[in-house]
Amino acid sequence: MAKSKRSKRSRKSSSDSSSSSSSDSDSSSSSSTSSSSSSDFLDTKPKKFVFKKRISGRLAKWVVKGIPEKQVKAAREAFKPSVEKLDKRYDASNLFTNPRLDETLYAALKSVKNSSAAIANIDPQEKVYRRQTDLILDMAKPLLFLVNKNKFKKKSSDALALKSLTMLWCHLFKDISTTRRLTILSPVHPNHVGLLSRSAETLPIGGEDLFGDAFIRELLAQVQTAALVNISVAPSATSTPVKPRPQPPAGPSNPNFSQRYHDNNRNFGGNNRYRKRNYNKTNGVSNNNTTNASI
Repeated sequence: MAKSKRSKRSRKSSSDSSSSSSSDSDSSSSSSTSSSSSSDFLDTKPKKFVFKKRISGRLAKWVVKGIPEKQVKAAREAFKPSVEKLDKRYDASNLFTNPRLDETLYAALKSVKNSSAAIANIDPQEKVYRRQTDLILDMAKPLLFLVNKNKFKKKSSDALALKSLTMLWCHLFKDISTTRRLTILSPVHPNHVGLLSRSAETLPIGGEDLFGDAFIRELLAQVQTAALVNISVAPSATSTPVKPRPQPPAGPSNPNFSQRYHDNNRNFGGNNRYRKRNYNKTNGVSNNNTTNASI
């Protein structure tokens, strides 16, 4: 009996150690895969290939003439993903929900624009960007299906192509999401747009709201802090303002005025004396009227 109990305990301890070692290996493998995701592209040379003219002609026809809406709808609804929730910082469970403008910033935007438009029409650029976000999310459905079903070899060209496409899609989705938020925040709080990069981890990945409650709280706290700082550095009301220097009056009491007055007087007297001399030389007749005097 004692030997059987000891053997059970040894088997239990060995199973615990193996499970812990397997969890450690899983965590280490996940960290190694995440760190190697970028190094895969750094270690490989660009893959050159020739795009066949038959396929390129079909793509060119779709670009020029367009695809019928019925076929686009069928392609959009061909894949229906559901994302599992992750109880960590980066949760993408609401990825395929295209967010709308938050009510708080919608009210602020109505006040700034002095508009009564609906939330979907309050900003024409946001309306366009939201439509483009729908198209980008439609592209993600077949892409994530391939990522989820990836059975390629780790270093194969197909795996690198799929990983490259996924990274470029994430970059595109982040860029249009940042542009949407910048378009809304710039006219409302232009001095606090830097918070979009400083507090990027508080922003939601999809969901109902474009900014989310956590970011709105940080934004309001920063706005209140900036207002208190502006009040503390404002000039106090008791400080005496600097009085402007009084200008001298334009009249006889001004010394410059009296000097100009005497100069003008002197010039006027000299002109009178000159007229008197000319008058005496012509026997009481001015030089300008000599012909009239002889007549």
